[in-house]
Amino acid sequence: MIKRRNFWITVSLLNLCIVALYGFSLRTKFLVPVSFIDYRNVLSAHSHFAFGGWVALSLMILFVYVLLPSAFSRRRLYQWIFAAIEITALGMAFTFPFQGYAGPSFTFSTLFLLAAFVFCWVFVNDIMLAKRHRVITILAIAALASFVLSTLGTLGITYVLLSKVPDSLLYRDSLYTFLHFQYNGFFTLSVFALLANELEKKLTPQLEKQLYRFTLFLCLSIPPSLFLSLLWHPHQPLFQVLAVAGCLLIVATLYFFFKLLPAVKESVRTFHPIAKTMFWMAMVSFLIKMLLQTGTLIPDLAHAIYGNRPVIIGFLHLVFLGLVTFYILSVYIQQNLFAMERSFVRAAFYVFAAGILLNELFLMTQGLGILLKSASFIFPWLLWGAAAVLLSGSILLAAARLTSKPVK
Repeated sequence: MIKRRNFWITVSLLNLCIVALYGFSLRTKFLVPVSFIDYRNVLSAHSHFAFGGWVALSLMILFVYVLLPSAFSRRRLYQWIFAAIEITALGMAFTFPFQGYAGPSFTFSTLFLLAAFVFCWVFVNDIMLAKRHRVITILAIAALASFVLSTLGTLGITYVLLSKVPDSLLYRDSLYTFLHFQYNGFFTLSVFALLANELEKKLTPQLEKQLYRFTLFLCLSIPPSLFLSLLWHPHQPLFQVLAVAGCLLIVATLYFFFKLLPAVKESVRTFHPIAKTMFWMAMVSFLIKMLLQTGTLIPDLAHAIYGNRPVIIGFLHLVFLGLVTFYILSVYIQQNLFAMERSFVRAAFYVFAAGILLNELFLMTQGLGILLKSASFIFPWLLWGAAAVLLSGSILLAAARLTSKPVK
């Protein structure tokens, strides 16, 4: 079972290299007229493979090997599902750059979703039979339910693209629906399902009560907070009401998040220093994400943000890299998948973390410059440099994993 886990985690890290390579290619294309790179097609490959080949695969691997008892995680069916997810994700990675949204890429996208749906069905049945703590079960099931709900946005986007009938309203709503249920739903809830598993080891009645309340408000905040992304619709009082409700639930979630912090701090006290640093970076990213969400309730701020491409990309990377990727890497370290005593391995994590922080800093500074009408030509070059650091860091992480001795 451990060999299987190690194999799939190695695959996920190799996938991260491909994601970083596409990101670097996009930054290069922005600066240099590289004829063989179609920006929109590579962007589609980058985003689809980032979702499928890195985050979704990594979280599903951790769900199986961290949240499920060995009697369930050793099932051969999960190996077939992971293989199907990997093959279809690679199919998207190597068809989108050349054809964009066409028959082959649509086929691989559809097959990926089917494989992911099978995983959701099998895992939900297994975790309910495993009788894990109710908080872990609720968060894991809610995370996968959010993944399924995000496909409503995918269907809307697919309809607009296949019908070739321009409908910017449907496309925009579908895109925000997909992103919301992926980023604020699947990604975020998965992180806290894994964290709840860590906290379960030291549960007291008081901590259990606080953790349950945090879980309840976090899950309840997901559906109405979608409308914080849809406030650009004019004359929709129901959207306003739901957005305010979502905002209030986010505030309640943050209240119980702060109540949990002492227990969380104690729980990660024995983590490896690098794992601990990445864990707290993930938690800071979560806090910033939630605060930014509530801020979009202010109309002027929301219009400024949604009309500012670097800020939008910065927010997406804050969750994708800051929250989820940092957390996944923290868990990978704690699963003894890296020979952390080696300076080369530690350097790999430092380089990759530096790439994330530089990327976020430059995106947000560029966005602020646009808001203040003082944008500079230097930012595309700085972002290219950050992408180069991310690519280098991802390759070093994969090399560090491949050269680390297998865990017995």
